[in-house]
Amino acid sequence: MWKKIIVSVSALIALFLGYVALQSPHYEVSRQVAINAPAEKIFPFLNNPKLAEQWAPWQEVDPKAQMIHSGPEAGVGARTNWDADGPLGTGSATIKESIPNERVGIDLEYVKPMKMKQYAEYLVQSQGAQTLVTWKVSGENNFFGRVMCSFMNMDKMVGGMFEQGLNKLKTLMEKQN
Repeated sequence: MWKKIIVSVSALIALFLGYVALQSPHYEVSRQVAINAPAEKIFPFLNNPKLAEQWAPWQEVDPKAQMIHSGPEAGVGARTNWDADGPLGTGSATIKESIPNERVGIDLEYVKPMKMKQYAEYLVQSQGAQTLVTWKVSGENNFFGRVMCSFMNMDKMVGGMFEQGLNKLKTLMEKQN
């Protein structure tokens, strides 16, 4: 009897691990919002890490996180390091690409709770009186990351934070407009 249970459980675990192994390691999470403001007004809040703190959801996610800015104030080379015992962990964000009123590309590197690299982008598209702002992140999950994503909906979790931040940016920009 015990032998059958052990064999059955082992077979289920093997099937699950096989399923995980077949999952694509690539992931992408993306959200967007239309803002009633010109791209020129919005772009500095995407391209300057200090200004981004006015709308980004990170302080609400982990209020005790310590943020340290270095490099230029805005654009390529602007860097934010953070350290927190809470959900944000420890890591850095460095602007690698900055095309005024169009795109900001950011290398993200996480050290704690686990090592991981991602690439984030803010995309800005003028649409008449509105500006469409897209926030997306992409990367590659290792095997352990794919196991974790089998139990957690990363799109919902991360995407929810993106929605929160983008809605805050929209409110901030439209109040100033």
